[in-house]
Amino acid sequence: MPRQQINLEPYRDEIITLFQHGISSDAISRTLESRYSIQVKERTIQSRLRKWGIRKRSRTTTADEVLHARIKILFMQDRLTDKAMLKLLHQDGYDISERTLRRLRFQLGLHARASFEQERESGPLRLPLPLPIAVSVPVMAAKTGQGP
Repeated sequence: MPRQQINLEPYRDEIITLFQHGISSDAISRTLESRYSIQVKERTIQSRLRKWGIRKRSRTTTADEVLHARIKILFMQDRLTDKAMLKLLHQDGYDISERTLRRLRFQLGLHARASFEQERESGPLRLPLPLPIAVSVPVMAAKTGQGP
């Protein structure tokens, strides 16, 4: 005979709020027991959160095309470091970690091969001028003006 399912719907908002504030499933279970005398296993809390579509990590940053475009501009045009980009993105209202930014940057094909500070100090890339090519002319032909 299967177990009777506990109705957590009356506590749904409270469970979600606690979870989103970083409270563990085990601590939520103990809170429900102390406040409402309901015995709920940690696994039950976890499965209900999944059923309700609640995740600890936000998936919006990985699918947000506007954020991707902003990262591309900050990286390619403004040539900012990850820390500088992170500061501006937080000011723009994006809740993104440095690790997530780095992962997104790599997914977008934005790889830093040289330090931007080094490039700024040295200025634009300067290539050496080609050396003139020495052409040897036979001595006899040069004197007479005739070729071989």
